[in-house]
Amino acid sequence: MTAEVLFRVVLALAVVVIAGRLLGRAAAAIGQPPVIGEVVSGILLGPSLLGLVAPGAQAYLFPDAVRAALGVVAHLGVLLYMFLVGLEFDTGLLKRRAASLVVTSQASIVVPFALGYALALALYDALAPAGVTPTVFGLFMGVAMSITAFPVLARILTDRGLTRSELGVASLACAAINDVMAWCLLALVVGTTRAMPSAGVPGELVIAFALGVVIPHRSPFALSAISWLSGIVTILLLPAFFALTGLRTQIGLVSTPYEWGACALIILVATAGKFGGAALAGRWMGMSWRFAGRLGALMNTRGLMELVVLTIGLDAGLISPTLFTMMVIMALVTTAMTTPLLTLIAEDRREQ
Repeated sequence: MTAEVLFRVVLALAVVVIAGRLLGRAAAAIGQPPVIGEVVSGILLGPSLLGLVAPGAQAYLFPDAVRAALGVVAHLGVLLYMFLVGLEFDTGLLKRRAASLVVTSQASIVVPFALGYALALALYDALAPAGVTPTVFGLFMGVAMSITAFPVLARILTDRGLTRSELGVASLACAAINDVMAWCLLALVVGTTRAMPSAGVPGELVIAFALGVVIPHRSPFALSAISWLSGIVTILLLPAFFALTGLRTQIGLVSTPYEWGACALIILVATAGKFGGAALAGRWMGMSWRFAGRLGALMNTRGLMELVVLTIGLDAGLISPTLFTMMVIMALVTTAMTTPLLTLIAEDRREQ
């Protein structure tokens, strides 16, 4: 890496971190988790805003070489963060709900998958790329509707002090089971159509989380790692992860009334499938309505993991840039819904 490229990488990282921190504080001021501001900052630094008002600045800050380097930083950040989340994961709280969490996690895949597949068939003629069959298009949309954003969910729990609560442990366990299944389904769907994109399927996030889980969360190593790594990961590295994929989003691609109507329908179906599927399954397995509802709200969080999946689909030619943008909007809206829903559904004392 030349000195010029290194300078540009440091400059871009500084811009990403500062923008993420500023918008994160703005999000917190209106009752949203800071991660929402960090995600939005990435979109604003991309073609949706900076690329429109100052294309030269956007091209200077984020050329291909810089994006590649930022991608390495971002990936390292999210891996370390998931490891830290695993270190704080108290497996003792799982014993009472093990069976119910398995059923709930599977319902939060099956229901949104089925609804996503049905919606895809309805949108196929208008939004599917040329050459993609209805079956493949439906399968991919089903998988995309099934994703829970593991890192974003963990960040919301951290911000609200719920990581070690029964609700936090339950939602992380469901999300871990959920995402293992979802990534396997994604690999099958994309693999049946063409070779997997070079970015691959980020199952290493679950592995990093599992490595943290196997270390006793009150051990000297765990406490030292949390103390030393938390600041650099959450302040410096993680914002790069939350911002980078947003650089590919072009909000202007959604412009007609039909497209905005389709976008609203996607949000509705995604919420009904994920929130409804998890909440109803949790209640069926004996959870209180409040606990099941709050668990459903957390499982409805999609965030950047959804964007990773969508990027794989876009690179593989399974979705169009317009549908990609609609799905990005859905990911942001469903993630932004999480905190209001948690507040709206009264806290259950058994979560503590």
